[in-house]
Amino acid sequence: MEGTNSSSGSSTPSEAQEATEAFKKNVLERHTPRVNCPEYIIIVMDVCKEETNTPYKMTDGAKHSPMAMAKRALTLFLMNKHAIDPQHKFALVVLHESPIWFHDFTSDPKKIIEELDGLEDAATTPHCDMSELFDLIYKQIKFPECSNPSVVPPEFIYRTILLYGRSLCLPQFLKGKEAFSKLVENPHYFLDILYMHETPSDENKCEGIFDLLCGLDESGWSYILEVSRNAAKLHNHCGSLLAHPLQRPAQKDLLYTLAVVE
Repeated sequence: MEGTNSSSGSSTPSEAQEATEAFKKNVLERHTPRVNCPEYIIIVMDVCKEETNTPYKMTDGAKHSPMAMAKRALTLFLMNKHAIDPQHKFALVVLHESPIWFHDFTSDPKKIIEELDGLEDAATTPHCDMSELFDLIYKQIKFPECSNPSVVPPEFIYRTILLYGRSLCLPQFLKGKEAFSKLVENPHYFLDILYMHETPSDENKCEGIFDLLCGLDESGWSYILEVSRNAAKLHNHCGSLLAHPLQRPAQKDLLYTLAVVE
C-alpha cells in the first residue's frame, strides 16, 4: 500500500502478511492450456463517492476526480484490448447499493465507453455486499463446455475486473459465498481487482480493505492491484491487466525490470 502503514480496518494485517509470504513460496502450476482465446470481460465500476474523496493532481496542476480518472484509464484499456483481439467482448456492471448489469457483452468497446461516460458519482452506502455482485455475475454467464479443461483449449474465458474505490467501507459477503466459490473454482473464470483508494491513515480503512480484497484470490492467478492518488500508476496497472489470464505469469512472479545483457 502507498502512504502510511496504519489502518482502522477490522482485518488482521499480520495474518494476511504471513499468508502472503507463505503463498509466495508456493510454485503455481497451470491446469489449462496457455492459449490466447477470446475473453468475455466484465467491468465492475464502483460509483460510490465518499465525502472524504480527494482528487488526482496532475503535473500541470489540473485536478480530476477518481471517477474521471477511472473512466480515462478504462477507456484506454478497452480500446487497447480490442486492438489486441477484436473477438474480445465486454460487459459493464455498476456497483452501488446493489449491483446492476448495465450493459451486456459486446465486441464494440465504444458502446461500453459511452455507458462509462454517462456514469456519475453516487452517494456512498453503509455496506458493500460482494454476495450480490457475484450472484449477479453467476446468473448472467454460461461457461463453455469442455470435456477435458486441462488439455482442450476453451472456446472463451470469463474475467471480472473490479474497480473498487471506497476507503471507509469494508467489502463483505453478507449472504454467503456460494456463487463466488462456484465462479473461482471454474478454470475458465478469473477475477482481477484494481483498488483505487485514499492515502492510508488512522481515519480510513484502506489497509483492511486491501487485505480483504487480496483474500479473494483463492486460486493464485488473480491480479490484485492498488493505487492511491497516482495517475501514472493507475494507467500502468490498467496496462498490466491487458495481458491474457491464461498466458500471463502469476502476480507474485511479475517483473517489469529489463535485464542488461552484455
